[in-house]
Amino acid sequence: MLKRAAQIFLTLILAISGTSLAVSPAYAFDVICPIEVGDGSCGGGSDPGGGAGGGYTTYTLQGAIENQGYETSGYGKRVKIRGYSRFADSSNNRVDADYINVRCYAYDMLGGYTTGYDSENNGALVDIKFASNYVYGVAGGGYRTITVTCSHYAEKNGVQYNATSNTQIDIP
Repeated sequence: MLKRAAQIFLTLILAISGTSLAVSPAYAFDVICPIEVGDGSCGGGSDPGGGAGGGYTTYTLQGAIENQGYETSGYGKRVKIRGYSRFADSSNNRVDADYINVRCYAYDMLGGYTTGYDSENNGALVDIKFASNYVYGVAGGGYRTITVTCSHYAEKNGVQYNATSNTQIDIP
């Protein structure tokens, strides 16, 4: 119960302070954790699910965004993105959800966007790989910033889990 209260408190603090994370433009290809919960795992949306023997099993829907590098074409560049949803138990082991999905959007500063979506029944992980629009011009012009937002959803034993993740990626 105390762990759950700490997770909720941390989630509220992050929501109030903003969860947008900046990525170093040239060499940061690590997973971006939108919500860091008390046990060091990445994600949010924890809710109790039905456990065996009358107990409760706590599940976590984890959402993440990865910058997987850049592509160049002519005078423009774009970022390659991976977004995924992962369903796990309290020990951070993957567990099959009854249904799981991920939907991501990559917005550029000129109003364009690209999107990706994937879903699965009886799966523990779904991911998408897609690229932003090409942007042109010199680095540092503001419009070479891509804002990525993902929504993550899962169902297990009649309980719905939701999480969101977002970040901004500067294209060098």
